[in-house]
Amino acid sequence: MVYIVVLTWNGRKDTLACLQSLSPVWNDRVRGVVVDNGSSDGTAKEIRAGFPSIEVIETGANLGFTGGNNVGLRYSLDRGADFVLLLNNDTVVDPAFVTEMLKVATSSEDIGFVSPKIYFFDPPDMLWFAGARYSAWSGYGRATGYRERDRGRYDRVGEIDRPCGCAVLVSRRLCSEVGLMDEKLFLYVDEVEWMLRARKKGFKALLAPKAKVWHKVSASVGKENHPDAFYYGVRNTLMALNAQLPCRFAGARWARNALVVAVYCMSAVRSAVSLLDGVRAIASGVRDYRRGAGGARRKVIRSA
Repeated sequence: MVYIVVLTWNGRKDTLACLQSLSPVWNDRVRGVVVDNGSSDGTAKEIRAGFPSIEVIETGANLGFTGGNNVGLRYSLDRGADFVLLLNNDTVVDPAFVTEMLKVATSSEDIGFVSPKIYFFDPPDMLWFAGARYSAWSGYGRATGYRERDRGRYDRVGEIDRPCGCAVLVSRRLCSEVGLMDEKLFLYVDEVEWMLRARKKGFKALLAPKAKVWHKVSASVGKENHPDAFYYGVRNTLMALNAQLPCRFAGARWARNALVVAVYCMSAVRSAVSLLDGVRAIASGVRDYRRGAGGARRKVIRSA
């Protein structure tokens, strides 16, 4: 049994389009649930009217990417799911994507995560994710094939450094032995932290290249390089690395933390966000990491 969990927050139009693309997928062994993360745009009502076979869970508040997905994971596992597929609401899918992901996921018990090839929605042949590389020293990660036209270069099933939270099939065994997403992270770096924990238990993440998803990139945030991405990115990277891969010596920990911050500062310089906004977000993320403050970012209101 596979449950597909679609998390939404004020994304009515995208969510309805995603569910429409999933229409050929549903059967007795593939079921769906939408977790409405405190939307105020009438999403839940329209889903119930247009897709009566889809269960809708209203959380009543924005629990973040991790908290909202955990609601869907618990619901699915409680109903006997062997696998749970977490899918962004701002995606559309190929009808065969679940079948192709399952072929990979069921090939070995040590496979905990499977992600598909993910393309930009526009242009639809440009890759957004075809695997990933990740440095546990600097916290730097990059999707393989990013912004490349798909010419068959990444058509082999293979192990990847981390799955992609935009679309990932997770095994029941992994959830049982490793646990669910870390809700302190709220948003971003969640799949990295999950992968680091899973790897300690011997689990792997694989790419299923015949499974295809198209992503309307960062529709919920508005930009790929929003200041919040820098805040959550640096805070959660520091949390994940120091919790799951602690350095033995204080000097090494300090050096790694400094390198993580430097990587994010360089990203801010290259981004479309103003440098001042980017640096402020990074500084805020570092400060909250040191305080041990997880969850949603607490906005600072500056007086005029």
